[in-house]
Amino acid sequence: MIDILPWQRTTLAELIARGSTLPHALLIHGRRGIGKVEFALSLAQSLLCESPAVYGIACGECNACGWFREGNHPDFRQLLPESLVEDVEGDDATESDAKDKKKSKEIKIDQIRAISDFMTLSTHRDGYRVLLIHPAESMNLAAANALLKTLEEPPPRTVILLVSDELGKLLATIRSRCQRVLVPSPDTEVATAWLRQQNIANVEDALAAANGGPLDAIQFADSQYQAARRAFVTALTEPKMDYVQVAQHFEKADLPSLLGWLQTYVNDIISAHMLGKIVYHRDQAAGIKRIAQQCDLRRVFRLETALRQTRRLINHPLNARLLLEDILIGYRQAIKPAK
Repeated sequence: MIDILPWQRTTLAELIARGSTLPHALLIHGRRGIGKVEFALSLAQSLLCESPAVYGIACGECNACGWFREGNHPDFRQLLPESLVEDVEGDDATESDAKDKKKSKEIKIDQIRAISDFMTLSTHRDGYRVLLIHPAESMNLAAANALLKTLEEPPPRTVILLVSDELGKLLATIRSRCQRVLVPSPDTEVATAWLRQQNIANVEDALAAANGGPLDAIQFADSQYQAARRAFVTALTEPKMDYVQVAQHFEKADLPSLLGWLQTYVNDIISAHMLGKIVYHRDQAAGIKRIAQQCDLRRVFRLETALRQTRRLINHPLNARLLLEDILIGYRQAIKPAK
């Protein structure tokens, strides 16, 4: 039997138990960092397994499970943006080649068209055909419209799994043609126990920084990730922060991560001001409390709203450094001492 995240087992078994009544399109959603893609993969493997174990969950041992594990099951495909696909360049590819090649953050119409044969021809194993798309909101408008026809007239024994972090970014016509599946979030005790099994250090702090998402907590516990986060947040606490210098220093860093750190940092300022609590960046408590005591909370709330809006558009920054400078200017203005 395959390993399944413990907080997902019941939901997975309930879906598999629906058998022939399982909808042809499922929109899998839930909080970030709880393993929605892992859930979808477990469901796909279970549907394709030829010797299901208890509750219909994949056995992990049959030929079909072996092919799925190796990434070459003939009746399974997944679509994701190029930026999320591991680099499969050959040994002859140079480092400059990799740097020069801009990887798209969108799922494009060509990718939808490329699976037309897969979706229309008979299945190889006379069972289910499963298509996984994630993150579904990364489909551009043309790709989403191209998928609609398949959602409206799916081939027999076909299940399309769309995984989304942000349902609001999906076309209403896409959402309306799928049955939603909410992946449950684990309670703190279950998440903490699971993380300890993964040999994660400072479990409580990592889980708090990940807002309760166990899979994000693994990333947050990584030493290099933590070093980058500490360096950025420490710069924010400097009373005379030079936003140009900070933007220059971090211009090649992952912009979504920087914005995420800044947004949670701003949330900590609000929480420290109103409740005296720091949730995300506990190692920066002194600087956060100092800022919280002197700032105008109304400006900080406006900044937090602006950051949320910016994060929705972050996949298409015209210039990362200029965007970061602009954000840091807004931050400096928001934390000015209240008069």
